[in-house]
Amino acid sequence: MSSILPAPGPRPDEDRSETTAQTFAPVDDGLAGLADLDAVAWRSLESLSRALRMEEGDVEATLHSILVSAVDLIDGTDAAGLNLFVKGKFVPQVVHGSAPPRLDAWQQEAGTGPCIDASRDQQTVKIPDMTTEARWPGFADRAVELGVLSMLCVPLWVDDRRLGSLSLYAGERDAFSAAARHVANLYATHAALALSDVQRTSQLRRVIANRDVIGQAKGVLMATRHITPDDAFALLTTASQTLNRKLVDVAQTVASTGELPTA
Repeated sequence: MSSILPAPGPRPDEDRSETTAQTFAPVDDGLAGLADLDAVAWRSLESLSRALRMEEGDVEATLHSILVSAVDLIDGTDAAGLNLFVKGKFVPQVVHGSAPPRLDAWQQEAGTGPCIDASRDQQTVKIPDMTTEARWPGFADRAVELGVLSMLCVPLWVDDRRLGSLSLYAGERDAFSAAARHVANLYATHAALALSDVQRTSQLRRVIANRDVIGQAKGVLMATRHITPDDAFALLTTASQTLNRKLVDVAQTVASTGELPTA
């Protein structure tokens, strides 16, 4: 279930295009002044890196930080959503504004859409004019109904590991300039690295916590049944398999009640 952040305030408008990989595009007319991009943008990226490093393994807080900073940093953005690609499935996480959760729901039900394609194919998807978009007609119609006229979906990935996508929405056509798209790709690189790190840290913490719970349960069984550590672990695994419950859940019951669960 996705979290909804407060609706955004008005944002400046910009320009757009179609579908490219998550790489830094070559200089074109829209990127001519890229070397002189607003110093505030670069400071914002630096601040983002520091803020994300301080989340200390909190995945949800990191997702919120990524989304809020994206809305503030990337010109043209009126609303945004962040989705994860989990075991091949599109899973909405956090949103900013009223349109993203509805469009996410449409994509989940349809099994297709710009955010799903960006996540799966690791390519940036650009929709400069939703009223003429032909790749996802049902999605485009729904987006226009919700006041979304242009969109940018940037993939989040690290070492070919697909993490998800960052979706940016605008109420104007051609809302994202070439410079804004470049910043979005740069931002996505920072965000993906930070998200990957925090996911790894969170997973490690779960492993350690689970190991501690299993150790406590083994201790309880050893003390109450006068058995060896191996025998205690065997009882836990047998109960887990018999009851079709996770080992850590069985261990938690034993640690809390002193008894092996029977159901």
